[in-house]
Amino acid sequence: MTQPATTAAPDYRLRATILLAVVLSATLAGACHQGPPPESSGIPGFEPTIQSVPIGQNEHFSVIDSNEVIVASRDRSLIGGIFLLVDDAQLPYRRYFQKLPPRTAVAMLIQPGDSIAMDSVIKASKAPIVVYEHVNIPRDAAGNPLPIARFLVASVRNKVARKWVLAEDTAGGPPIPDWIIAGATQLVTGFPSAGARNAQLASQLNDLIPIDTLIRMSINENAIPAGVSGDVGLGGIQRRDQRGRPVGLPQTPPKKLPRENIAALEAASLMEFMWAREGRGIVRKVAQITRRGEPLSAALVQTQSLPHDVPGLEAAWKASLTPPKNTDKKGEKKPSEKPSGN
Repeated sequence: MTQPATTAAPDYRLRATILLAVVLSATLAGACHQGPPPESSGIPGFEPTIQSVPIGQNEHFSVIDSNEVIVASRDRSLIGGIFLLVDDAQLPYRRYFQKLPPRTAVAMLIQPGDSIAMDSVIKASKAPIVVYEHVNIPRDAAGNPLPIARFLVASVRNKVARKWVLAEDTAGGPPIPDWIIAGATQLVTGFPSAGARNAQLASQLNDLIPIDTLIRMSINENAIPAGVSGDVGLGGIQRRDQRGRPVGLPQTPPKKLPRENIAALEAASLMEFMWAREGRGIVRKVAQITRRGEPLSAALVQTQSLPHDVPGLEAAWKASLTPPKNTDKKGEKKPSEKPSGN
């Protein structure tokens, strides 16, 4: 028996839907092909939305606004790399301060008039943390711009990290002590590495500053080391991997650093030691307690894994700078292991 043709109307609607989809796809493809090329960060795998803000008849700023980080410049090639570095620094800040940093804007200024023109962009961003960086773009012999210089990356990251730490100073009263600012800035930037920092301090054990003196010292911003991971160690010290093995070419013997530079390194080393022993929250707790004018010991008595007084903390921290040498069960130094000739 012949079945009734009940599927004719639905089949017609399906064909019409397919035809409409094809037409729309062709229309969109044509529009995209005829429109301007999409903005690109120039970094493989990183394609954020880049806004264009007019600043003149034929000029504009390129702006990335994502994840509470804003980076703006008239040179679009600058903003992708700087954005990634600032965005990446949010993780160590959260590790040590138990929260994300405030919304942050970085303005890359290239021409003399950029500062005034950039003010409207920064104001619209509503970012409480703002860093203005004057940029001299390096160029090759033919005048072509070179990639972002390492010094530029280091400068921006240090300025941002320092302002993030200073942003903790919001409740009035005494300012955050300089040793907290110097130490926390290095922890956030990740430069220098803990190994390079402690090796430099171990090479100047007789120049180390007592903690009671350190926490009252004035430490200039210029004394805080600036760099990016992968740079050679401080004072010519050779970098080492996680197992203590030399990395790269041998360096010259450690240079003796001035007292204020030692103070900056010591502050970071001490804070990192406390964090490694006590865990989360200790850096923020020390910053809050000392900022209120209370002694460091007021924070130490609340800890579980640290000495409860400054002399005990100082002794334990100094001991960590010079770990015991590799010895056998009889206390004799073991000979260095030689690689197998097989």
